[in-house]
Amino acid sequence: MIVKIYSLSRGVENFTEVKAIRIKSKKYNLLIMKDYLPIIGEIDGSFEIEMENETKLLDPIKAYYVNQNNIFELIIKEDVENNNG
Repeated sequence: MIVKIYSLSRGVENFTEVKAIRIKSKKYNLLIMKDYLPIIGEIDGSFEIEMENETKLLDPIKAYYVNQNNIFELIIKEDVENNNG
């Protein structure tokens, strides 16, 4: 899987060969793996990417996401809220 994270502070970050994505939000928990169904949603909680040799955790996070054709895209909205005071 490929993960693309978009934010105002860091620009675009790309991660390849992702094994799994864990989302823990206020209303639900998800484990997304290769060939997972297309999905769109909002995160208010934590987001974790599991790769072969490392794990990246974003916690706490507020963001929107879409998963389609083994490409997971995450748009972080916390940066916008912090810059508006």
